[in-house]
Parts: sequence; C-alpha cells; structure tokens
Amino acid sequence: MLIILSGCSGSGKSTLIRGLLQKNSNLKFMKTCTTRKKREGETDESYVFVSKDEFDKMLKNNEIYEYEEIHKNFYGTLNSSLEKVIEGKCNYIKDVGVLGEISLKRALKNKAKVISIFLTVPKDELIKRLKDRHEPDIDLRLSRMEFELSYIKNYDYVINNTNYEKTLSKIEKIIAKEENKEKNKK
Repeated sequence: MLIILSGCSGSGKSTLIRGLLQKNSNLKFMKTCTTRKKREGETDESYVFVSKDEFDKMLKNNEIYEYEEIHKNFYGTLNSSLEKVIEGKCNYIKDVGVLGEISLKRALKNKAKVISIFLTVPKDELIKRLKDRHEPDIDLRLSRMEFELSYIKNYDYVINNTNYEKTLSKIEKIIAKEENKEKNKK
C-alpha cells in the first residue's frame, strides 16, 4: 500500500512522515528525486538530491515515472520505487504534489492500494511555519496554495493539521482502517 501525503508548503508533511516512520516498522519512506538544494539539517534519507542535468538524464533514461516542477525545482518518482510498492512487502509513504497524486494513483491502479491524504492549515499558521523554518521565498510558496487547494476533491481524506499529535493519530487510524480493508479482501 502507498500512503500519499500532500498539502501546501508548510502543512507538516515531512514532520508527520518522520513521526509515522518512527512509530510503524512496516512503513517505509518512498524517496522523491529532486533538483532542490538540501535544507539545513536535511539528510539524504529524505530525497535523492540531483542536479538539473542529472534529472534530465534520468528522464531520458526512463528512470522517472512522474515529475512536477514546484517552486522552481523538479520533483519526481523513480520507477524503481513504484516496483517496490507493487511487490507489497511493506507499506510506503510519500509526500507528493497534487499532480503527482493523480499520476501515482493511475500508475498503481489495480496493482497496489493507494491512499491519499491532503493536509490543510490556516494561511496565517502556514506563514508562521514557513517563517520559522527560514523559508526564503514565502510568497512563491503561498502563490501555489490556491492551485493545490483546487485539487483537494481528488483526495481520499482531508485533515486540518493544526495539532501534530491529533493529526498523527488520525493518519495512523486511517492506515489501520485501510490495512484492515485490504486484509478482508483476501
């Protein structure tokens, strides 16, 4: 099963994923390939960091299933990652943009269960979070917000992430519910 987390920049995707991975040994992180520079304190566990030239080469070699340009950087899903989800040995979680969510659901249709969760946060809280992480271009990130929110109807679940512990608990319950549905199918 693949759990997709989407939401505006600053909605808490990465923080929640870290928390979920710490609490669930059957959950693995599906890395995203990106041309974005590492943030302070970020490790290679979060992304496969590549140059734009390397990204273009990977595209030419059909190593990337889907990609999207977000905030002047490219983000993509590796074909090798999709193969691991289809194998079904464990569950995977990934943060992905709204167009990537559509592509991944299409790619995995009838091959693996996909659950999509969109995180919302009030705009003033988003601004505070972006400032707290010293985001250099807050206006650029906020300008994408309306576009992202227009895709919210595509998601299986929508959670207002104003409280980390409550949101973490809600996502854990969603995963357990969906796992039970899958077990009952077999």
